[in-house]
Amino acid sequence: MNKLIIGAAGLAVVAAVGLSGCSSPAEPEAAEHADALCAQTQSDAAEAARAQNLALVDVVEEGRLVSKGTDANVQTFKVRTLAVYKGQLPAEAEISLPTDAANKLQAGGRYEVSVIGPDAGTWLARFTRAVPSGKTTEALAAHWKGEIGKNFVEPPCTDFTTAP
Repeated sequence: MNKLIIGAAGLAVVAAVGLSGCSSPAEPEAAEHADALCAQTQSDAAEAARAQNLALVDVVEEGRLVSKGTDANVQTFKVRTLAVYKGQLPAEAEISLPTDAANKLQAGGRYEVSVIGPDAGTWLARFTRAVPSGKTTEALAAHWKGEIGKNFVEPPCTDFTTAP
């Protein structure tokens, strides 16, 4: 049986390439989207194809920092969902990011996010991007609708390792 092995090394690699989150999925349906944790996408069309959930969020406040265990060095944020472009995200949610990526988020800021989950109630961010203050929700919706409409097909991921 193949198992996705993502530990501290995987988290460091993901943080190093600038992605926003990584965790071992605990729920069966999250496991179906484990491929969403592979290498960084190279375009918005690729992100739209890979994403389980795409949304625009407003960061309300910084949450807890996980300093121990398998999710060490992960920062959580409480967010308010402003718009969902693909999938779902509740009106109020908690998302987690590696601390290196989390340093880029600020309370009150608007961000495009791609998240998987939830895993124990926390959505796992794999992509975040700040939204300029002049960009409207409608403009972002049109952008992501266009990217989703491209029906991008990405090469399969190879981040899987056969467990002993």
